Amino acid sequence: MALNALAEAVRQGKAVQCENGSLDSSGELAIATEFATIDSVVATVNKATAPTTSQLTYSVSGSTVTIHGWKATATADTALIASDANEDVSVVIIGRRR
Repeated sequence: MALNALAEAVRQGKAVQCENGSLDSSGELAIATEFATIDSVVATVNKATAPTTSQLTYSVSGSTVTIHGWKATATADTALIASDANEDVSVVIIGRRR
């Protein structure tokens, strides 16, 4: 990030929150933040081999970000269903405290 971009982010009251956690058996991970506004979320599955979870999405409710994990129904059926794999996830949340 360029120095000017960092200064502008600070001026706008933006902050970064980094978290690690595991998806629960329903394929979700809820993360509480101190942000009044969520600007962006980046999430990735941490695994050395091919993960069961093939896609991550997120939702925001107030100041809580919930990561949702999805997997294919079966090898021949790629329709997505909630992942039941307790996989580790890293999350970066950018938001504003004011």
